[in-house]
Amino acid sequence: MKPFMDENFLLDSELAQELFSFAKTLPIVDYHCHLSAQEIYEDKQFSSLGSLWLDHDHYKWRVMRANAVPEESVTGDAGPFDKFHAFAKSLKFAIGNPVYHWSMLELQRYFGIVEPLTEKNAQKTWDKANAIIEERAYSPRKMIELAHVLMLCTTEDPLSDLSYHHRLQEEFSSCRVLPAFRPDRFLAINKSEAYTEAIGELERLSGISITNYSSLKDALHTRMEIFDEAGCVASDHDINLMIFDPVQDGEMDLLLEKALHKKSLSTTELHQYRSTLLLHLARGYAQRGWAMELHIGCNRDQNMKMVRAVGEASGYDSVGDYPLAYHLGLFLNALEEGDALPKTILFSLNPKDNWTLAALANTYQSTEVPSKMQLGAAWWMQDHKHGMEQQMLALANTGLLGHFIGMLTDSRSFLSYVRHEHFRRILCNVIGDYVQKGEYPNDRETLKSLVEGICYKNAVTYFEKRKEH
Repeated sequence: MKPFMDENFLLDSELAQELFSFAKTLPIVDYHCHLSAQEIYEDKQFSSLGSLWLDHDHYKWRVMRANAVPEESVTGDAGPFDKFHAFAKSLKFAIGNPVYHWSMLELQRYFGIVEPLTEKNAQKTWDKANAIIEERAYSPRKMIELAHVLMLCTTEDPLSDLSYHHRLQEEFSSCRVLPAFRPDRFLAINKSEAYTEAIGELERLSGISITNYSSLKDALHTRMEIFDEAGCVASDHDINLMIFDPVQDGEMDLLLEKALHKKSLSTTELHQYRSTLLLHLARGYAQRGWAMELHIGCNRDQNMKMVRAVGEASGYDSVGDYPLAYHLGLFLNALEEGDALPKTILFSLNPKDNWTLAALANTYQSTEVPSKMQLGAAWWMQDHKHGMEQQMLALANTGLLGHFIGMLTDSRSFLSYVRHEHFRRILCNVIGDYVQKGEYPNDRETLKSLVEGICYKNAVTYFEKRKEH
């Protein structure tokens, strides 16, 4: 029997252990997260383990809800320790869940607590962690520095005030905090009130009266320039279902006019609007040297009763089951035909799509950068051991695992950088297994370079901006 989560956790061979020795101290490039630039800038010390651990982590909230914890003790008005205690009571049931491993790694790495968290030792764990938070003045910047994060990209609406990003670039030398462009509100033309409100805000910020499709493109262009000046290297799109049916600008004028007058659009018209605007945006990303991240296949807000009670992005999304190969291929091909395909990272929340996306990505590679088209890391509800192994298996069999840009946190929690360690351990075990089985040479220098690339160096190269001329 192996010891519980010791230094060789998830490393099944001596070679995997050696490879992890190369990986564990490498810096982190977190190219997709939901941290707050304002919180990083203000850098207020965390008040307790409750605020640091549970305030923003909907992975932990889902564990608690599955254990029938009342919402008051999840996102409600219960006290910080009451919420922590409720989580500690729930955790023992999470055998096989990555939240168990992440939680233990967080306690080990930031607080030196190796004893598994239980209901019985919750108070002791709470007291020790809080003493360390106070003693070491744990704050957002402190957590980023402890994790050795050299760059992170926060997901931002096109209308976001990027002043905190600029201030951080002047004052926080340890890490580049960059905005990622997420224009979902301007693609969600079916959400009438939110859409017209967003258009009004865009008019105000850009100084452009939006009366047709051309003026909408011009106004969005001004925001893309603002993001580019703030160091943006990536866009980010939430796409549950892609139907590619682009139309001419004149037809877009008619669709936009209907939306601005809050008239209903048909399903076909919604897809026409979205795919046409997405094409335009993607061309803009290519011109600026940004990567385009497509997060595909999430069913948002499935439990509307609870979404109305506690809000969106609170743990009530689920895995979608949509066909994607044909229409996504049409979209990428249209960009390639116009020499306007940006660097692209394809993620799917459904593991059935791994092989489809891996094969599709590999049909659009170029000399711009190694593996310009990426099969994204096992994302969200797939970022457990088996999900990561399956994603790497699909990538290795259809493309070049050695050019993979590695892990991201996709998190709102400042403790979540242990997920990179979790990923690195699984990666080293996967590579070690190929060698142990005689399927790859036992060349230590090459293996070391592969591990260092996937964990850090490939992302640095990939997110360098190479603008079109």
